[in-house]
Amino acid sequence: MTGPHDEAEIYALPPGDPGLVGPGSVSWEVHSDVAATFFGGLAAIVMEVLHPSVMAGVHDLSGYRDKPFRRARTTHGYVIVTTFGNTEAAEGLIDRVRRMHERVSGTRPDGVGYRALDPDLIGWVHTCIPWAVMRAFERHNRPLTETERNRYLAEQAVIGRRGGAGDIPVTTSELRAYVEAMRPQLEVNDQTREFFEFLFTTELGPRLPAALARLVHIGHVHAAMSVMPRWARQLTGLEHGPGAQLALVEPYLRLSARSLRWAFGTPAFRAMAEARAAAAVGDAARAPATAELAS
Repeated sequence: MTGPHDEAEIYALPPGDPGLVGPGSVSWEVHSDVAATFFGGLAAIVMEVLHPSVMAGVHDLSGYRDKPFRRARTTHGYVIVTTFGNTEAAEGLIDRVRRMHERVSGTRPDGVGYRALDPDLIGWVHTCIPWAVMRAFERHNRPLTETERNRYLAEQAVIGRRGGAGDIPVTTSELRAYVEAMRPQLEVNDQTREFFEFLFTTELGPRLPAALARLVHIGHVHAAMSVMPRWARQLTGLEHGPGAQLALVEPYLRLSARSLRWAFGTPAFRAMAEARAAAAVGDAARAPATAELAS
């Protein structure tokens, strides 16, 4: 679903390039945790489409129904490349996404026009990612200090601003205020319900009987959204009682997080980026070999 993200030309070269956020950043630690990016990424997608203009653009012009694996890899890849890729690769990807969004505009079912390059919409889509991933990381890995949370938001804001976002929170206090200001604009409409139905029924793993697969998918989305605030779970209909959280969701999340970390270890993109950033400029000849070993 995520792709390997082990391309030497993106992560291993050129020697000495720190990328947009660089080694020692909170982003490198948080985004190396595949469990956090996996579950946090799913929660972020749900939160993004609660804005009816974002949902309209996804509904009208996205290929999520026909190519779910490609969509998942593209979304996850944006986070990984902009965090760990070299500067040229990261900036190039951000610019390509902006150019694609130039063609995305239309009218919502309620008659309101939307434009994907609206700085406010880009700001919401951007903010949902670090917000959800940070909450997932703290649930699955370790608590962050207030200083680390603020550093993480500020690091990710560099990416959001280059992508065309307007108002981006860079501290946790700004994040709380921003989310509260956005809440009146969020809703679940027919398009959102259609998107949720897709999440509950799409075949993203081993084939199972339809009824069982639906239960598994619903449980998976419930688990991802359990890291988000209660009001968001209630708005989406993904709220469950404390008994289900304690008996089902928490054990599933702990097992999944341990399994993902065991399966991935130190992700190739992190190892390659560390070697790239630490290399001297004259080490270009050794970079491909280092990338091969890291992958």
